[in-house]
Amino acid sequence: MTGIRATAGRYALSLGAGIAAGLLYWLMGVRSPAPPWPALLGLLAIVAGESGVRGLLTRMRSARTRPGPHPGPDHAGHGTPAAPAAAPDPAMTHGK
Repeated sequence: MTGIRATAGRYALSLGAGIAAGLLYWLMGVRSPAPPWPALLGLLAIVAGESGVRGLLTRMRSARTRPGPHPGPDHAGHGTPAAPAAAPDPAMTHGK
């Protein structure tokens, strides 16, 4: 439950900062750099993209830690015994 509270606290802090910035803009008479609806749609897209990336990363991490099939004798030669080393040919080493 602590993680949810910390996340909610960060969202509340972010909302408060946004309201404070909006209030400051209003007091100074500064016009918003974007009309309200396109700005809100852009923020919604940012949140959706962040959630999508977070979900994708979580899925990739869980796929990496999930046990897969273990290689056996039928997987590209894994599991087969190695051939014994051949003895040197006496005819080839005679002069040495």
